[in-house]
Amino acid sequence: MGKKKHIGVLVDASRAYGRGIYRGIASFAEMRDDWIILAHERPELEALPDWLKKARLDALIAYIPNRKVHQKISALKIPTVDVHGWCRRSPFIPVIESNDQMIVQLALDFFLQSGFRNLAYCGYPGIFFSDQREGFFRLETKGLKNGHVYSPRVHRWVIEDLYRFEKGSAAGDQSLALWLRSLPKPVAILACNDIRGQQLINACREAGIETPEEVAVLGVDDDQIICRLCRPTLSSIEPDTEEIGRLAAQLIASQLEGKRVASHHLVPPRNIVHRKSTDTVAASHPLVLQATRLIREQGFGNASVDQVCEASGVSRSTLDNLFIRNLGRSVSGEITRLRLQRCSNLLRNTDLSLREIASRCGFSSSTYFCRFFKRNTGITPLSFRKK
Repeated sequence: MGKKKHIGVLVDASRAYGRGIYRGIASFAEMRDDWIILAHERPELEALPDWLKKARLDALIAYIPNRKVHQKISALKIPTVDVHGWCRRSPFIPVIESNDQMIVQLALDFFLQSGFRNLAYCGYPGIFFSDQREGFFRLETKGLKNGHVYSPRVHRWVIEDLYRFEKGSAAGDQSLALWLRSLPKPVAILACNDIRGQQLINACREAGIETPEEVAVLGVDDDQIICRLCRPTLSSIEPDTEEIGRLAAQLIASQLEGKRVASHHLVPPRNIVHRKSTDTVAASHPLVLQATRLIREQGFGNASVDQVCEASGVSRSTLDNLFIRNLGRSVSGEITRLRLQRCSNLLRNTDLSLREIASRCGFSSSTYFCRFFKRNTGITPLSFRKK
């Protein structure tokens, strides 16, 4: 038997993001009988854990949040991969991070499809990934008059300390409430992560602002515990953390074999997981709002275009014109969009059979459901679920 390789993993497992990375690492490590994984699951912001200095590691996968930790890990002089993103400032440690530009584009496309014209971003100024997402938001909304960014005064201790910033904002932030009141309504806000999204929803509740009717909120990370604790539940962009973990392990294996690896890797997000905090459309015409509310109440698949028109008291051509003017699609297009959204969520987040999903989404059979799904996505429901 060959010599065993001791692979250290310093990744925060208290968050869904870190747990996904661990799953990806574990998936790759199942194929490596010569690997022994030594994991440390708590974030370290100042120093490395004592055991690591005695472990004689061969390689390290780490969540490197700041300069102090970077310097200490660099001093180990072993193959290392950063799965946080801070080390993109350093040419010596390969970095894997979520593609923030694609995250912002995914959010803005979703907001615009939902009819929102007032768009906003809320992050933690001074935290590098939040600032990066803010930069892409500003770039993508540069030609729009209604782009807004929350820019509070930053305390010196905040820089590079996300956890302290989050805790400092947890009990409520008067400047955040004032900013929310000042925004034109309705408005859709992209939060830098789910914790920030939760704080936005809580601030809206404290200020008497309706969510999602006045303020729709979308987080990032899809931490299901945090998202479900919100009232209304928080919609979120799901990053492909398992691919980040798998790729990190693959890069470590390549470095241990003496191969050169690229210094920077961007992993696209997977999708938006829809919950109540974005369950609305922004339209200026009351008939469009009334009709979309009816479509949602009828469970999407159970509402026909004729039923929606009859309940709205107008002809199909009139309502279609109003929908196209406000949302950029017909009544039928909105029913299809919402129905597809519901199908995707059930495929992604449940183990329900195709027959059960078809029934819940108003299809007469699983065969009809599969045809509908493939026609609108290009892949079968089973392929989507597997992917």
